[in-house]
Amino acid sequence: MPMNKTAVFLGSCNAFPAVSNLPPLRSITSSRGVRSGYAPATTCSIDRNRRYATVNSSQRGSFGHNEAPEWPKNSYPSPYEIFSMKSDAPYTKHRFYQLVKIYHPDRHSHTPAIDNIPHAIRLERYRLIVAANDLLSDPSKRQLYDVHGLGWTGGKPQTINETVRSADRAWRHKAGSAAHNATWEDWERWYDARDGRVRDSMYMSNGLFATLVVVMCMIGAFAQMSRAEQYGSDLMEMKAQSNLAIGQQVARRNMIAAGRSKDERVDMFLKDRENLNYAFQPGKYDNEVLASHAHGHGQNERP
Repeated sequence: MPMNKTAVFLGSCNAFPAVSNLPPLRSITSSRGVRSGYAPATTCSIDRNRRYATVNSSQRGSFGHNEAPEWPKNSYPSPYEIFSMKSDAPYTKHRFYQLVKIYHPDRHSHTPAIDNIPHAIRLERYRLIVAANDLLSDPSKRQLYDVHGLGWTGGKPQTINETVRSADRAWRHKAGSAAHNATWEDWERWYDARDGRVRDSMYMSNGLFATLVVVMCMIGAFAQMSRAEQYGSDLMEMKAQSNLAIGQQVARRNMIAAGRSKDERVDMFLKDRENLNYAFQPGKYDNEVLASHAHGHGQNERP
């Protein structure tokens, strides 16, 4: 019996399709909080034409599906002209998202507003949009562009100098480039990598290493021996010269004293001894002796 009730219920739903499209009745709530009224009507049929919620374009300041923002008239637009913003305005990616949805290569067939634009121009505009976003989204790059005008070409053809610099930069950053070779070791490694040669590491045998150590020790020992001999010979020569000078001085003094009398030799001895008191200046002693003799003669001549 339950099967028959279900069949009757489904049959009644199919018999009155218009009832399913009626809006549900609002329930009436009493002041005591007890809900009374009719329950919502049961939908028996499925609406095949579904409607999705859309956002009003006028509220967000965007464009319609069949409209595209106007591209700058300048042949080489600046990033600010591409995004229709002032140079001192803060950067937001709202305009970037709008342009990407239009000029992205995967959406060319879904944007009727740019069907009349050649494919190459659309790709170039998309490249400029991405480059402008990279420049303006980075504060350091934006400041460098605002102050010095660097970091943006805007689709301008490169000059000869720029072409040469680009080629040199590409060559320096290319894999296997010889731009970073500075020493002969770098060149050897570069030649080996280019020719596909693998060099085995060269190691010295233990016996050869021990032989080199012994030879170096012997060379050092011989050098020290020759240095000691040279130092000894120099010292002996200095002593011989000193002894010779002393002997010559003694002989000279003996020769001077040989032709003098006893009083002259005593006077010479006293003179040499007194020189210690006059800082080895014999002239002072002679001057004082002469002065004393002159003073004595003067007193003797007085009446």
